[in-house]
Amino acid sequence: MIDRIRLTAAAKIQLSTLKRKTGMEHYNSICRHALCLSLAEASVPPDEEFSFNGGIEIDWRVFTGGHEDLYLNILLYRLQQDGCIANSENLKKVCISHVHRGLSYLAGKEDEYLVESLMKLVE
Repeated sequence: MIDRIRLTAAAKIQLSTLKRKTGMEHYNSICRHALCLSLAEASVPPDEEFSFNGGIEIDWRVFTGGHEDLYLNILLYRLQQDGCIANSENLKKVCISHVHRGLSYLAGKEDEYLVESLMKLVE
């Protein structure tokens, strides 16, 4: 249902900054943390029109770290909780919206928080 995750140029800059601050090597790990951070919020991300010019794409299997079914089910559950129809378009939209919101949350955190919280994932 999802082949690739497309991110904006702003998200690419946030990822580069987060990568530099945390020392994490791969964007997909940071994006997974961003997704989960956003999904933990009960609110629905704002409905935005994203421009992907100058952004990046991440293959779904790479993004999920080999846990495609787990992330797909998490997103399907979230769509159900938000009262949305579970289809391919909505799955992509909810995933992209949550990753972007989560990256914004992470980009606004202090360096110490980033290092502590993200490095716990690596241990």
